[in-house]
Amino acid sequence: MKKALFSLIFIFTGIFSYSLGKAELMDEGIYQIQMGNYWRGKEYLEDYLTLEEDIEAYLYLVEADKKLGNLNRADSIALKASKKYPEDTRPLYERTLIRKLMADKEKTGWKKNKYKKEYYEMFEKYLAKTEYADSDKIFQLGSMYFRDNLYEKANNIFIKEKNHDERNIFGAATTYRFLGEYRKAALLYGKILQVNPEFYEAYLGRGISYQLLGDYGRAAKDFEICLEYKKNINLYTGLANMYINMERYNSAKETLEKAQKDYPGSQDIKRLLIEVYSKIER
Repeated sequence: MKKALFSLIFIFTGIFSYSLGKAELMDEGIYQIQMGNYWRGKEYLEDYLTLEEDIEAYLYLVEADKKLGNLNRADSIALKASKKYPEDTRPLYERTLIRKLMADKEKTGWKKNKYKKEYYEMFEKYLAKTEYADSDKIFQLGSMYFRDNLYEKANNIFIKEKNHDERNIFGAATTYRFLGEYRKAALLYGKILQVNPEFYEAYLGRGISYQLLGDYGRAAKDFEICLEYKKNINLYTGLANMYINMERYNSAKETLEKAQKDYPGSQDIKRLLIEVYSKIER
């Protein structure tokens, strides 16, 4: 009985779709997909595409197949749309997202690595095709490379930023720092602070860069400013150690005594204070 009822519904839907004009087929297909009726929406749009080509119809078909879990079918449709409309970047971006879904679907193994590699390659191709106009997508790919410890690749993406997006300039600075390019890192952190002096993380990044360059005076100033925005035990101890390296023992003592008030149970602060007190007494 259920099979018969389903068959009747299917036949009725088919007859109904053939009674619609082109515009109605498109509108009904999109509506059905938006309502979550993916199979029905696909039928309308496939009928529409027998009458007229339209990039939107292809993109909605891709979306429907993605929702249904038909990732290979979705990729095939997106590839077809990409060939038919080579100037439109959306099909390529859909193929990029499909590779991410394919990678996420695999728990481990060579297939997961293969799809992930293809995802990165397609994402880079998409960004290049759009001439790196989308700061959000630059940040997205750069951050993924960074999380995977691919600092050089992350840097190559972040430095493509054209719209002065602070997140991507910060990403470029931080990846330069991780790659040992401390002067370039300090320069870019400073570029952020010229525009937004409230971006306290940039003081920290620049301070670390100066510290690694052996410029403890500039590093100490940046750490001091950063501490005004955010208390952090590592900042306190890092600043105190810089003062010790510069033989500014009273400044180290003052910093550590403030730190002890904020972190009374810290053994690291206690140890450093004992060291500083002994140097002052000499």
